[in-house]
Amino acid sequence: MKIAVVRKKYNPYGGAERYLHLLAQEWIKKGHEVHVYAHQWPAAETDGLIFHRVPMIGILSLFKIWSFALASWWMLRRFDGDLIFSNERIFFQDVFRCSDGVHRSWLRIRMKHLPWLKRLSIRLNPLHWSVCFLDWYIFTRHAYQKIIAPSEFIKREILDNFPAIRDADIRVVYNGVDLERYHPENKKKYRASLRQEMGYGDKDSVLLFVGTGYERKGLRYLIESMALLPGNVRLLVIGKGRILPYRRIAESQGVRSRIHFLGPVNGTEPYYAISDVLVLPTLYEPMANVVLEALASGIPVVTSRGCGNSEVISPARDGEIIENPKNPRELAEKIQLALMLARKAETETWARHKAESFTLQKAVTEVSALLTELSPAR
Repeated sequence: MKIAVVRKKYNPYGGAERYLHLLAQEWIKKGHEVHVYAHQWPAAETDGLIFHRVPMIGILSLFKIWSFALASWWMLRRFDGDLIFSNERIFFQDVFRCSDGVHRSWLRIRMKHLPWLKRLSIRLNPLHWSVCFLDWYIFTRHAYQKIIAPSEFIKREILDNFPAIRDADIRVVYNGVDLERYHPENKKKYRASLRQEMGYGDKDSVLLFVGTGYERKGLRYLIESMALLPGNVRLLVIGKGRILPYRRIAESQGVRSRIHFLGPVNGTEPYYAISDVLVLPTLYEPMANVVLEALASGIPVVTSRGCGNSEVISPARDGEIIENPKNPRELAEKIQLALMLARKAETETWARHKAESFTLQKAVTEVSALLTELSPAR
């Protein structure tokens, strides 16, 4: 098939982009012709892909959304192929992968955690109105043949917010993880030397946070919970975001010396290997690749009910689930339970076994089967 893949830009630290790149590479291996319509995609990541640069006004986020949606609409009208697979909010596509969730749902959740002045500014912000409008347009004007939801959680969100959509319009396809890259064997390669290099002692327990978008992913609440955890518990923060406000929170909680802000990194597998638990107390997350990567690496996970991955976590076996990520006491209790799990040899086996149900190949096969079903319709 000749497939158009749509994404604004490739961010090497973003889980959605990494997943999309791996998906496209697998399609190429299977003999499909893959065209990427994006504003920015690094040359190092275009091997085998046919790249089409979509012009975008990059001054403000509002301009980016509208200029990309309009420019991609203009360019894709001339695409002489089988299917358009979009990961962005645009005006038409054959398959819309709702990887970012429903924006109005995220806004409702976000409003609960903000002071009134900030809530007012969000209500008046044309950026949020625009994103909500594009969601409305796609889902109510039926600007798709099929929707892919990355979890049952997001499928329910779509159906609850847009009653006109039929259950049959949505196919749940969980993300896949690279089981060779993320593996418990990495502990033998990296754990001892890297922990020593980073100043972690043998008796230290290391929590790992990986994510871009610190506010939505609950980093503040994780830092606040550190004050309730023993002094030998350390936190390693990886991801792109404004670090200074979170350093200040750590200082106010008296835990600054126990937190290492590493920023974005290329290649996270060594950091899973040196960590004992991945913690993602997110407010809203459709499906986080980092959870699957942690399980594949053999470490338990603590995440919230507002994360699509909570569907695949088995409490007291390969992780724990938080009901209220804003509650530092509950979060600290769940982390301590997960640290106890991490000390059991069988936890690594259970976590790895769980990840093996979410292979990249399985995800590719399910998405490819959907595209094959739809291709005669064009």
